[in-house]
Amino acid sequence: MFQYKGCGLDNVYLANGYERRTTNSGMEVVHIEDMEGLHRTIALTIAVNPLDIGGAEFRLLRKELDMSQRVIAGVLGVQEQTVSLWERGEQPVPQYAAVLISAMAREYFSGQAAMKTVIDRVCSADRAIEKVRLLIERTDQGAWMQKAA
Repeated sequence: MFQYKGCGLDNVYLANGYERRTTNSGMEVVHIEDMEGLHRTIALTIAVNPLDIGGAEFRLLRKELDMSQRVIAGVLGVQEQTVSLWERGEQPVPQYAAVLISAMAREYFSGQAAMKTVIDRVCSADRAIEKVRLLIERTDQGAWMQKAA
């Protein structure tokens, strides 16, 4: 068996689906088949029991849902810093947050079109907002306003 830590968890072991290889420089590496499928399966396995979700599990689910800390914080009605504290294990993940992210992951990865569409739209909107550049200038009259592009 191979202990897989690439997902950020210490308790994931692979029975198969991997191959140990040696590079030309003599370094041993592990090649894993279908990383996307592996991570989806890990996320679904975690999402089955939301009461066992700690910071590392929360982070894995959030990342597999392709959500930023800002987006999940907005969905949960908390500050982005609060999500960071949960994920670093400095504060426990509240049960409501674990239940909600688990439900989102179960529906998203089981192909529920409605939930997948909502999550994809929220994440796309968040990325679009990050890319918007506001150029503000001060007018001759001393007022601030958006500068025309």
